[in-house]
Amino acid sequence: MTISQFASESTATEVLQCLSAARMTPYSAAFAPASDTATLGCYQWAQALSASIHPFVGLVEVVLRNAIHRSLSMQVSAQSSASFAWYDRAVPGAIPLKGKSFERIEFLLSEGNPPMRKQPQPSPDAVVACLSFGFWPNLLEGLSNRHAPRTFTEVFPHHPHSKPPYWSREVNRQPVLLRMKRLQQLRNRVCHFEPIWKAHWFASGHQRSSHWSHTVAAFRQFHEELHQLLAWSSPESAAAYRASFGWDWFNKLCTTHAVTAFMADHANSGRLISMAAGVPVTAAV
Repeated sequence: MTISQFASESTATEVLQCLSAARMTPYSAAFAPASDTATLGCYQWAQALSASIHPFVGLVEVVLRNAIHRSLSMQVSAQSSASFAWYDRAVPGAIPLKGKSFERIEFLLSEGNPPMRKQPQPSPDAVVACLSFGFWPNLLEGLSNRHAPRTFTEVFPHHPHSKPPYWSREVNRQPVLLRMKRLQQLRNRVCHFEPIWKAHWFASGHQRSSHWSHTVAAFRQFHEELHQLLAWSSPESAAAYRASFGWDWFNKLCTTHAVTAFMADHANSGRLISMAAGVPVTAAV
C-alpha cells in the first residue's frame, strides 16, 4: 500500500466513523466492499444516485398531484372550475375523506383552539401545495366507484386500458396505486438520505440475488416503471424528463460500471466525466 493509498484509507475510516456503523450496514451488506475506501465509495455512489433522481421524483409528484386535483375539482364543481375545494366537507358533493387525510385537511382549513374555520379560507391551490405526496395514493385508493373510474381515466389518459369500465374494477387500479406508493417510499428515502435500492421494493417478478449487480439492474427497472407511470399521465412531461440532466446522470450512475468506479476511487468521483467504461475519467487539471 502506497502512502497516498494509506492516507485515503485512513480518511475513509474517519468519515465512516462519523457516519456511524448503523448507517453503513446496508451498504456493507449489499456491496460487500473489501475496504473502508470501497465502503465510502458505495455510500457516495448512492448519494449521487439519489441526487440524480430527485428532480424526477419531484416532477412525477407534481404532475400526478395536479392531475388528481384538476379531475376532482371538475367533478365536484359540476365542470365549472379546474381548482375547486373538492376536499371540504362543507361543500356540497365533496369527496369523503377519512382518517389522517381528513385530519390533515381540517388542520389546513381551521385555526385556534377549539378549531374554527379560517376566514378567508385558503385557496384550493394553497391547500393542495401543503399536502404531502402520501395523501394522494391514499385518496385515490379510498375513492368510491362514483368517482374512481372517471378520476383514473382523467389522471392516466395514456394508460393502454384507460377507459372508465376498466378503472371501475378495483383490481385494475391496484397496480397503479402500488407504483404511486413505491414512488412515495422512494421520495422519502431520497429526502432522508437513506438507501434507495432496497430489494423488497422491486416487483415480485424481479428475482432477488446476493450480488449487488442484480440490485442495480432491478433499480433501473423500478425507475422505468415510475417513468412509465409519468408517461401514462403526461407523455410530454416524460419526454421533457428524458431530455433532462437528471435522466442523463441517472443512466450514467445506475450502472455496475459506476459502482465499480466509485468503489475503486471515491476521492476522484466528484470529477467523473464518464463511467461508461467503468474507469474513472477525470477532467483535465
